[in-house]
Amino acid sequence: MKLALQLKRAIEAAVMLVHPDWASSGMVGEEVQAFSDFLVYALDSDSVLGHWSIAVFDEASGFVDVYRGRHYGKIYPPTKVMTRHGRGRKEQLQYKDCDVETKRANTLTLRYIPGHYQPLLPELTKMSNERRKASKAERCMIERR
Repeated sequence: MKLALQLKRAIEAAVMLVHPDWASSGMVGEEVQAFSDFLVYALDSDSVLGHWSIAVFDEASGFVDVYRGRHYGKIYPPTKVMTRHGRGRKEQLQYKDCDVETKRANTLTLRYIPGHYQPLLPELTKMSNERRKASKAERCMIERR
C-alpha cells in the first residue's frame, strides 16, 4: 500500500509540473482518485518511470490501455557522455537498449475495478489460486467428517 501511494504521488507530481493549476482546482491530490490517463505525464519523463510500460486491464469496459514510457526498452540509469557542441563540450545522456528480461521486468500490469487499481502479479495470482485450492480441500475434508 505504501508503494502504491508513493507511485500515485510521483505520477501526480509529474502532472502538476505540466498543469500546476490542477491542484487548486481539485483535479489531483490526496482525496482525489488517480486516473490512468495521468500516466502519460510520468512516462514522458527522464525518471525511472519513463522506462516503464504499463498495461491497464479495465474490468468495467473490457478494454486494455497500454502506456509506454519515453525510454522503455532502454537501460536505466543512462550513461553520461561528453559531446562536442560548437566550440565547447556538452554533457548528454546516452540510453542503451536493454534485454528482453529487463523489458519484461519494467512492464507493469494493472487491473482496474471502478475506484481501484490492482497490480496483476504472476506470483500473487499463483499464491491466490493455491490458497483457493487449499481452502476448497479443507472444506471437502470437513464435509467428509
